[in-house]
Amino acid sequence: MNYNYYETEHFRKMSQILKAWYLVLLMYYEPLSRMILEFIRMILAFVTMLNDDLWNITIELKFNNVKLSKPIHAMLPVLLGACSTGTTNQVSETVQPNVILVVTDDQGYGQLNFDPSSYNENGLKNTQVTKRYTTAVEAAYHAAQTAMPNTSKLANEGVKFTNAFVASTTCAPSRAALLTGKYTQRFGIYNNYDAEAGVRPQEKFLSETFQENGYKTAMIGKWHLGELTIDSLVEKTRDYHRDAIYGCVKDQHPLSKGFDYYYGFNYHGSNYYNATSLFRNYEHVKSQGYITDEFTDEALQYIEKNQKNPFFMFLSYNAPHIPLEEQAPRKYQRFNTGNTEVDNYYATLAAVDDGIGQIVSKLKELKIDKNTILLFVSDNGAVVDSPLPLNGAFKGNKGLMFQGGIHVPMFARCPGLYDEGKVITENVSAMDLLPTALASAGIDVSESVDGIALQNVIKGEENQKRQLFWAGCQAYHWSDKNLDFWAGYEQYVKGSKEVTAFPASLYREHLSDPAGTVLEGDFMMHYYPIGDRYELFNIKQDPGEKNNIAAQNLSFVKRLKTAFDEWIINMEKPVEWNEETWEKLLPKAKN
Repeated sequence: MNYNYYETEHFRKMSQILKAWYLVLLMYYEPLSRMILEFIRMILAFVTMLNDDLWNITIELKFNNVKLSKPIHAMLPVLLGACSTGTTNQVSETVQPNVILVVTDDQGYGQLNFDPSSYNENGLKNTQVTKRYTTAVEAAYHAAQTAMPNTSKLANEGVKFTNAFVASTTCAPSRAALLTGKYTQRFGIYNNYDAEAGVRPQEKFLSETFQENGYKTAMIGKWHLGELTIDSLVEKTRDYHRDAIYGCVKDQHPLSKGFDYYYGFNYHGSNYYNATSLFRNYEHVKSQGYITDEFTDEALQYIEKNQKNPFFMFLSYNAPHIPLEEQAPRKYQRFNTGNTEVDNYYATLAAVDDGIGQIVSKLKELKIDKNTILLFVSDNGAVVDSPLPLNGAFKGNKGLMFQGGIHVPMFARCPGLYDEGKVITENVSAMDLLPTALASAGIDVSESVDGIALQNVIKGEENQKRQLFWAGCQAYHWSDKNLDFWAGYEQYVKGSKEVTAFPASLYREHLSDPAGTVLEGDFMMHYYPIGDRYELFNIKQDPGEKNNIAAQNLSFVKRLKTAFDEWIINMEKPVEWNEETWEKLLPKAKN
């Protein structure tokens, strides 16, 4: 700046006085403070027109030992959030919003009351599931609609994203993208096999960013992002989840990735009762009952303990992931679909929903609900070994780059920050969730992640030019191509005398062919390098991806393939996946 008045002692003193008076007004005369805030916004807009340097002046606020030091443009969301909470005691307790990220495991787009357009009765009658979960379409639909009333209510109270996509078709890569805000191909993770080596220690998680900015941080539930240590148990069962204590190497442990507190398990799944691999921080602990309820109880205790601090909680439920041979507690068994397996599946989701309801009640009790951002997403699509409506109108399942594998329910709810009852139809990514929450706290990570802060999208600005990418294997392990495997799996884990060995699958990720996908606007292109095949679908008009229009749109397909090539060459080779298979995805000239 040419004029250095802003660096003088007089300016600093005047700024402190003005800030103090503003806070007094904010706490005791909220209506007047709102008028002042509007006046400040007008001045800032005018100042920006005169001198962009002023827009970058750093201001510092301190509330209850929480210190924020940000440029004015980055601080505005915090000031707006503080002013709009509606109660003065919340401002004095914390300015930065609390953030709770809730993830379900393998829950399909149609397996809750989220988007009525995803239900197509005629289409679902032709959708296959395993015999274990077969029942009338109407009965299964009713169970899905009523299983999660608290979650559905929260989605309707917040911002609902009906075109939200996870960055991977399977659990661990999806979660890694969620917590880093990056495509996991940037650090060599293309599938669950790559993820078995864990996310490399030097990769920064956004939980670390929360921690660096004064947040208390907790990881509760399924981790699945670190290399395992395995202590085999003497007593073996047919359920491999029970046969060992699965620890995690220290440099990939939650406590090394930005979390102050950890209660959960490290493997891809866990038995629901008397879990063998639960840890509190580094200590192996004894399970105290039904695992979903245990995670909810831990979350409630953590919120109570940290109500005076801004906190980030990653609440990672493992429901409705296998194994589901054990019945959920009776209090959740409220379904009557004509198939007890279907009833129990939705009971596991009812347990999650009950936990979410308890958490919101606790936030209201502590008067911090209006300053708490609640984020919800499933980590990928449903598997064929689960009940209708499965993935709704979408084709495919977990493991596949069709919509059924990657198009998921997602919403953000915070009464003090986000409009109520808003539905966003723009394409967004689960990678966007934490950058959006961080931006609401005045923390900008846009230069270090692939996800974007969605504030402008929420305001209604279109972003049709944005492209989303996928690369990995097209694994049919969890699809209707593999019904024989899932029938054998059920018999094996239930102790069948006819099936005495764990069944083999020809469609596991490391055995599957490579594929790439690009999403732009209403169009999704799939590329299969073996055979040099392309598919193009207008997923708005054709959500089931039945009508391949690639041949009629060759120039558009070529443009999307060029975009994919430019993206994939900047990614790293896989950690575990066969490198020769991966190289087939690279542009021909690069092979």
